[in-house]
Amino acid sequence: MGDNPRVAYMLEHGPLPHWVKVARHHREQAAQEAAEAASHAESEPEPVPPRGRHRAPRPWWGWPATAISSTLLLGLNALDVLGQNLTHHISFLT
Repeated sequence: MGDNPRVAYMLEHGPLPHWVKVARHHREQAAQEAAEAASHAESEPEPVPPRGRHRAPRPWWGWPATAISSTLLLGLNALDVLGQNLTHHISFLT
């Protein structure tokens, strides 16, 4: 046992504190998790990001514009018809 360097160090300097053992355990665990993550990343291909819109969609004004313009056109036609009939009736009166 005296030939073992760890035992000789412990006999010379005393036992290791607990935080040294905990730090070693954390380092080993982190190295193991990194190795698992690397092997997992190698086994699965990298996902392709979806190709979507690169800006926000614009509001669509098609239906409201159509509704407003058709209403105005209908009103214009109604005024035209009423105006023709009104002038036609007035011309009979004169």
